[in-house]
Amino acid sequence: MNRTSALLALAALVVSAPAMANRPLNTDTADTITDGRCQFEPYVASTRSRGVASLQSTLVQLNCGVTPNTQLGVAAFRSNSAGETTAGVLASGKTNVVELKDGQTGVALSYGLGALKNPGAAWVYDSASLNLIGTRELVPGLLGHANLGWTHSRSAHQSSTTWAFAFEWAAAPKLDLSVEAYGDDRNRPWLSTGVHWVLGKQFSVNASFGVQSTNPHVRQLTAGFNVEFLATARSGRRRAAP
Repeated sequence: MNRTSALLALAALVVSAPAMANRPLNTDTADTITDGRCQFEPYVASTRSRGVASLQSTLVQLNCGVTPNTQLGVAAFRSNSAGETTAGVLASGKTNVVELKDGQTGVALSYGLGALKNPGAAWVYDSASLNLIGTRELVPGLLGHANLGWTHSRSAHQSSTTWAFAFEWAAAPKLDLSVEAYGDDRNRPWLSTGVHWVLGKQFSVNASFGVQSTNPHVRQLTAGFNVEFLATARSGRRRAAP
């Protein structure tokens, strides 16, 4: 794989993240942000593999609850490797179909459209995605999440089936820990662990470390924060997404 191909392959991992936005998870969850509230989530990611220049990425995303059952969002990222820069934007949404509550599995559907600017090229419409999401409380304090999705990339000239599984544990009143596996039908899977720490009523920080089971391994370290704020005078009954 040449340097440009490696850059684009690693950038694809970053641009897919906003479609499954519940930092630090890559696996999406079946709940939605409270109607009338928004979450602003910037983060940085460092992706490394032996023999390939490291990829440094910055991503910002804004997601808002627009009805009691639906949230919409926008995201933008910029990645640099060995002096070459890739950028992308994504519009995404998520609609809850079955409410997540005690004794009942929550079900949701997420969807997204993305545009990409490769090194030396113009902006182009590049991707579309659709993702079925299930979440259930397995025991008090432990949530299980499962995703099954589809994504199409024009630049790669291919469609892929995506999947993800995660466990999220409330280790302390303001501390959540997570483990997950995710991937698609064309590449080796990823294993990741993350931490989400609430520092204030509307502010939290998060970090994750993931490894793709290739030879050599690809490793990714991320760190970011989440700020939640009221966007309208309305108040919803649903809880904010974790």
